[in-house]
This record gives sequence, C-alpha cells and structure tokens, in this order.
Amino acid sequence: MKADCANCPSHACYTKGVNCTGYTDQEILSAYSDEEKKIMQAAAYVEGTFYSNITRLQETAEFAKAMGYKKLGMAFCIGLNSEARYIAKFFKNEGFEFYSVCCKNCSFNKKNLGLKQVKPELDHEAMCNPKFQAKILAEKGTELFISCGLCVGHDAIFNGSCPGPVTALVVKDRLLSHNPLGAIYSRYWKRKLGIMDEGEI
Repeated sequence: MKADCANCPSHACYTKGVNCTGYTDQEILSAYSDEEKKIMQAAAYVEGTFYSNITRLQETAEFAKAMGYKKLGMAFCIGLNSEARYIAKFFKNEGFEFYSVCCKNCSFNKKNLGLKQVKPELDHEAMCNPKFQAKILAEKGTELFISCGLCVGHDAIFNGSCPGPVTALVVKDRLLSHNPLGAIYSRYWKRKLGIMDEGEI
C-alpha cells in the first residue's frame, strides 16, 4: 500500500469494499484489544444513532455514556478558559464527575527549561505543562481524557502521557477561531498556502 489515501481517485475501500492494504480480516481483528473493541462499538453506536444530528460536544457525552464512564477530565489551554467553563457546565449537567486542568498548572517558569517566551521582557512566564495536566487528571481517576485547545506539540505530550483513552474536543487555531479547516475552505488561505487546485480561482 502506498499510504497516499489523500490522493486516491476512487476510495474504493469505502465505496466498493475493496481492500488495497494486503492485511487480512484476521490480522485486523487480532490487532484490536478487547477494550479497543468496546471503544469501537461505542463509537459506532454514536455515529449510527446520531449521525449529523448532534454536536461534537454532545457526541463526546454520548460516547462516554455508551462506555459507562463516570469521570471525565479535560486539559485545556488557558486562552480558552471562558469556553472551558461552559464545557465543564455541560458535562456536569450530563451527570458526569468532571475535572479540568489548565495548561499553566504549576506555573513552572519557561526560563527553567530555556524555552522561548512570548513576552521576553517578563521575568516569569509560565510554560504549558501537558505532562502534569495528564498526571493531575489521572490522579482524579479520569476514565476519558479530553484535549481542549492545547498547542501543537503540547497536545502530543498530553496524549502520550494519559493512561487512558484521549479524545480531542477543540483543536487550537488562533487565527481561524479554532477551526483549522478554515484554511482549506477559504480560497484566500489556499492561495497563501500554495495549495489551490489547477484552474481554481
């Protein structure tokens, strides 16, 4: 398999049941643990039941319910503190025990790691601390970890540090109101990024 699905002209795996990978059904089945199979069933239930009728926020709650999770934990960017408050309110209203940790937890000085500061004139600029977002949420018994607007890279550390499943609720894009696909939907941004199709105006 070329692993170039983005440029596939047919996507026959979806439209015609064609398997171009060389992996057998048995190999695929054996690759998933029992817990992962349970997650796949819950995800399919949410997709099949609510397809195009509820928001990502609601889908996250429905998935958690289908999995039987009681404790949810969210790692959020401090720049989304107002949004985080509404998100927390929603999940609590849905009956979950909900925990949240902002990225600036511990107020660890960037200078201690030699990190570039946004405002170099400051003596103390707190670094983002994704490792401890995961640690603190895990200590609360979190069953589903939610990523909310973490920086590129920090989200990778958070995801890799969580001892349980992680889902993304919000992906940060400061320029495009946290909608990264805005760059693909706007011909102005496509032109700027050099990705316009031939003949596109």
